[in-house]
Amino acid sequence: MPRHKTTWIVMADGTRALIVTRRDVPEGFDVVADLSSEVAHVPAHLIASERPGRTQESHSPARHAIEPRHDPHEERLAAFVGSVAAYLNEQSAAKAFDHLILFAPPRALGQIRDMLDDSAKAKVSAQAAKDLTKMPLEDLPKHLAALP
Repeated sequence: MPRHKTTWIVMADGTRALIVTRRDVPEGFDVVADLSSEVAHVPAHLIASERPGRTQESHSPARHAIEPRHDPHEERLAAFVGSVAAYLNEQSAAKAFDHLILFAPPRALGQIRDMLDDSAKAKVSAQAAKDLTKMPLEDLPKHLAALP
């Protein structure tokens, strides 16, 4: 007897990822994983512990702070998205799902897609650039119906 195909639906942003699968009886969804970033809501000024470097103006005695090259808050958000992609890669290798549907804001969606390995990318059957992390699960079927 063939195995039932499992579809995981991923709703993610830079701070939270909810992974669900459709339940046959009774209708609804089962939560596979609810991942969240512990440090995502920490203000950027608390992440960087030191004052920014200073530079001297070449034609006057004025000194100015040097802006960091990377926003530490954005780096933490990207690290969380990377951990979500790593989890999906790991579960794909373990054959935990057959199909994957991704919902995420455009930037997070692109980052997740870029970090998925070939096995997990091949299982992506649909995706949409929407943030559904705060939406009740009862509203999910209408978003699934709108997918191509």
